[in-house]
Amino acid sequence: MATKQPAVAMTAPFQQQKQLAKALTAQTPQAANVTLYVSQGNNITVANLLTTALPQLVTHLNQTLTGKYQQVANKANLTLTAANWSQLQTPIKSNLVKRNPVSEKQLSGMAPFIITILCWIGCLVSSLINWRDHISHESRRTDGRLSMTSVTSQLITGLLIAGGTALAIYSFVKLIYGMPIQDSTQFIWLTGGISFVFYLIQTAVLDLAGLKGWPLLLVIWIGSMGVITFVPQMLSNFYRQFVYNVTPIHFAYELINNQLYLQNAPITGAALTVMMIIGLSAIVLMYSSTLIKGRQPATEK
Repeated sequence: MATKQPAVAMTAPFQQQKQLAKALTAQTPQAANVTLYVSQGNNITVANLLTTALPQLVTHLNQTLTGKYQQVANKANLTLTAANWSQLQTPIKSNLVKRNPVSEKQLSGMAPFIITILCWIGCLVSSLINWRDHISHESRRTDGRLSMTSVTSQLITGLLIAGGTALAIYSFVKLIYGMPIQDSTQFIWLTGGISFVFYLIQTAVLDLAGLKGWPLLLVIWIGSMGVITFVPQMLSNFYRQFVYNVTPIHFAYELINNQLYLQNAPITGAALTVMMIIGLSAIVLMYSSTLIKGRQPATEK
């Protein structure tokens, strides 16, 4: 007597599920391997966030895919062993790799920020003292302005101040604190150049506006310090356009960060070009200040 198959067994969806069941049980499923790279040297704050967030993202994807697999298996009436279910729990295996790691000796990622501030503070005080000294010893003019000879003297003195600042910073971070530096010579030249640009900016303001312009410069620099370690996208449009993108501290921080944390990263590029343009502009302003006529002191009759 012939046995009839149920009508549902002849339908296309049932046959597809049957073929799917055979395919799923024919071979052991292999997990997908994903390697996640996080560069601590680019931005330590973002790197710390990604180190926590990326594994959580992979865990969420595994949970979602496992739920989908279970729906397919239940719908197709698959008989899976405990080993099969275990393999389906982690369809994605991730490996987190940290590039350009930052050690505790590098101040947990704060070294570029601290070095940038040291360059600024060192030249902030010295530029004021040097300007006062040149004003008090100016012999060619009596209107409170400097002559071109004095401005040239300011430039020469500034080179010495910037060099001394760079050597002092290197002695502190490398010789005393023991922070690893990839290229000591490059580090000294870089911090010296940054210090010189900072000196030029502050001296140009003093030559043009005198002590009246110095407090304003101080407020601008302090306001800039609070944003240079942030990712630009985390800032408001105002701070990103009018503070972050124009402050010299931002470009100096970027150069020092590349030199300390990014292996084989060149320090040439947009940041260095901008710093050079700022420095040359400051020199032009310093010499332009000699063209301004100041008030002549009153003479006794």
